Amino acid sequence: MMRDSRHSLLAWFGYLLVVATIIPGCADSNLRGPFFVTTPPKSSVADATYEYDAFAAGYVNSVSYNLVTAPAGMVVGEDGQVTWLPTLADLGTWSIELSVSDGETAVTQSWDLVIHQDLLLGVNYSPIGHLSSISEDDDVEFLAGSDAWGKLIGFYSGWRDSMAESGMIPAFAEFAMDARSDLGTNPAVGFSWSAKDGTADLLSDGDMINNSWSNQESRDEFLDMVTDYASTYSPAYLYLGDDINAWFWTDQAGWSDWLDVLGEAYDAIKGVSPNTIVYTTFQLERLKGLGNATQGWTDPPHWNLVDEVAATGKVDAIGFNSYPYFEYATPQAIPADYFDEIAMHWSGPVIFTETSWAGAASAPFPGGLTEQGDYVDIFFDLTDGLTIEYATWLYLHDLDDQALFPAYTDVGFRSNDGLVVRPADMRWQDAVNLRQRP
Repeated sequence: MMRDSRHSLLAWFGYLLVVATIIPGCADSNLRGPFFVTTPPKSSVADATYEYDAFAAGYVNSVSYNLVTAPAGMVVGEDGQVTWLPTLADLGTWSIELSVSDGETAVTQSWDLVIHQDLLLGVNYSPIGHLSSISEDDDVEFLAGSDAWGKLIGFYSGWRDSMAESGMIPAFAEFAMDARSDLGTNPAVGFSWSAKDGTADLLSDGDMINNSWSNQESRDEFLDMVTDYASTYSPAYLYLGDDINAWFWTDQAGWSDWLDVLGEAYDAIKGVSPNTIVYTTFQLERLKGLGNATQGWTDPPHWNLVDEVAATGKVDAIGFNSYPYFEYATPQAIPADYFDEIAMHWSGPVIFTETSWAGAASAPFPGGLTEQGDYVDIFFDLTDGLTIEYATWLYLHDLDDQALFPAYTDVGFRSNDGLVVRPADMRWQDAVNLRQRP
């Protein structure tokens, strides 16, 4: 009904144009011939139907529409409706030419159509000198110039700067949002309450013994902080907890308390910033029961934790940190269904808050420049069955003094000083150009 109404209005508009054309001369009832009065959409998403209701005016007799240049599978109906169902194989830019003819005069309309994957891509905070030797100029250069690697910058923060500042927004989160207002960046900020080894940070001034989510003082301060942050900045993305399954193995008894806090935080955030996407993150390799040879993890697969988070209804997405080289020597060795298990436990948007491949081996971790570049393409191939909201590569520039972090040797697209640019850098930029929503 809506489409018919639209065409009726366009037909009336076309009639008025015809009248305006023929009245001055009155010599030729088809003086002008057809011309397009509609403008085509110039971007669309893979696996979603592209539609363009083309309409021409300036004619009296009937007209016919014809696709002169178009991708395979695109069709145009007698009424000018152009439709196409592109797939991920059709990502890129397509030149299209549509003609309309009244039997005497034919005109064409040409446009470039971009088919993307509707992703947001980016890198995590990592300017030259990252982390210890950065300057203000390095910060500005990174924050203002990272668009080539995607529209997002990930920021990872603890939930407090010190116990005395519990309940206050951490300085790093404020820094991230200042960059949004001053430099136009698009930050995704996460607040963790445990280290990567699962060590919790939940003691409080009033309870220096209970380092868990049953510590009511820390719980209240955490909720106050995230609510204040959401109210102050209305962030697009906010994740609570990083690698929460690492913490689970240190405090399984506190898991239900965390689910309660997650629910309370979700409701509080939505109450002051309803459009914020709220989520939590898991370490994927550990979740799958992998990483024994490199990380020494001996945990069995524990997807039930994802099930329980999903069952709360208090997340808009679920995030994952994934480093398949913790288990596999090359990207080509990653099983074809490696990421498919995610969709068996969560049907909503998926976020990859961290992913990468090491650019150099550092025993027991494999790595290499070729493998790192290949992983960029293989990552997108293996995740094409998921609804990805965004994905960020771990770092643009390597960690400072990275010898202290053998699991992340040469993991950036560039060396710490920015002088070495690895092949994966351009592979990721190519993915941004091909897959990211305009």
